[in-house]
Amino acid sequence: MDEYERDSENEQEDVLDLDEIMRQFGVSEWSNLGPLATPHSDQLSLLVDIQGERYVLKERPEGPIGEDTAERYRFRHYLHAAGIPTPSFWKTPQGEPAVAIGDDFFELEQWIDGEAFDTQDARSRDLVAAAGHMLARLHLVSRRYKGSVIRWPSEAHMGGLVQGYLNLARGRAEASEVEALAAALADWCDQWEAVLPAAMMSIGSVHGLPEMHIHGDYRPVNLRFGTQEVNAVLNLEASHWEKRIFEVAYGLFCFSALDWQPEHRLTRPLVKRGLDPERAALFLQAYSAIYPPVRDEASIIADALSLVAPILTINGPLEDLFFTQGGIDEALIDDVFERLAWATSLPSWLQKVRKQLAEMWG
Repeated sequence: MDEYERDSENEQEDVLDLDEIMRQFGVSEWSNLGPLATPHSDQLSLLVDIQGERYVLKERPEGPIGEDTAERYRFRHYLHAAGIPTPSFWKTPQGEPAVAIGDDFFELEQWIDGEAFDTQDARSRDLVAAAGHMLARLHLVSRRYKGSVIRWPSEAHMGGLVQGYLNLARGRAEASEVEALAAALADWCDQWEAVLPAAMMSIGSVHGLPEMHIHGDYRPVNLRFGTQEVNAVLNLEASHWEKRIFEVAYGLFCFSALDWQPEHRLTRPLVKRGLDPERAALFLQAYSAIYPPVRDEASIIADALSLVAPILTINGPLEDLFFTQGGIDEALIDDVFERLAWATSLPSWLQKVRKQLAEMWG
């Protein structure tokens, strides 16, 4: 799903004084080019023209309680100055990157031209490699950052995060009125919970894993591409201090396990089992050419995948099962079970190919 897809309806515009927001940014003349849809969000996101340049007027997402938003802006500025193609912000006359309207904050973010990723595009394999290359560049630049550390609360660390998603799935299984669906979801949870303790112990046994501020949501929808390169890295609101192996696994899964087609709302599995090996190799090798794994890090990439895969599966191939209002259409139930079968086979598949995945990266 395109992060900035044009949308014909946005009720929030009716209740916000957009001119007042723009005046606080010091902008008196501007053109409204129309709202942009952001999946699973009702926050304002509007494309505007200012003196021939395009910006996105957007409501700033809320971060964790106590978050230092000034540090987040400093980190974004640092990345931009270091050559990572992140959008810049229009600043107020006082030099601030956001304005406050009541309890809400708004930003004017630079629009960077580029295409959304499409798995079916003939260039998509080259773009998979470009995404791996850009992630390595981002991590290398981030590791040299001298500012304050942005940490998420303990319950949002990777282990707690994946357990929260599995608890969500358990609750969905218990609430399902379709017995076969409830059983399939419960089995999916069982398969992941059986492998997670060992995966976490394996990751914990490797010392000296690189840590830095990661992007936090390195998916195709948060990148824009040129002919063979990444033009823009978007939406760093989830950036925080973390082991880089989790984000390598996150990006690897997104670009080699999922089928991204901008015109489709549902992101389906790319292959019948596991990850596409060719795309996985392209992503990992492009990353490694810039920022190779440290000792023993490559050996635990399958374990890191075991932690990120349930999160990305619920927010991807099983998204309609969890977030569709009114439940699943009975006409789609066979398709749902097919995707569930793919998701349930992932834990055992990852164990079978852990050596090959390590060799791809190492």
